Amino acid sequence: MTKVITENDTQQDARGEKKVTHERPVVKEPDFQKIENSSNFRELMRKKKTFLISTTALFLGLYLLFNIVISYTNWLDAPFIGDITWVWVFAFSLFAMTWILVTVYMKKAEKFDAMAKATLKEFDYDEEETK
Repeated sequence: MTKVITENDTQQDARGEKKVTHERPVVKEPDFQKIENSSNFRELMRKKKTFLISTTALFLGLYLLFNIVISYTNWLDAPFIGDITWVWVFAFSLFAMTWILVTVYMKKAEKFDAMAKATLKEFDYDEEETK
């Protein structure tokens, strides 16, 4: 990696000689237009969009369904076990669904990150070098 020294990076010492106070690495900026047009990036965005839209629809659909069912029907008033009705089962299953979706998203995000890194490497851009 090439180091760049600018006028602001130098100072004069007591003898009038310039000395370097700090160096900054040259950061190679990726060509974002080429990356955006690449097949790997398009595949990443397609998979990510498919996953996010479907899980969001499932999540919101079940939450809205719960409110509609308990407000306008009495389907869930039937007993499940003893005094516990199906409303309680449905409500607690929504909490379980939330935790499950978060876990699934975390696993999928690792795959999405790997796909993004592979796409950036294809264009000779390494995030570790820029840090």
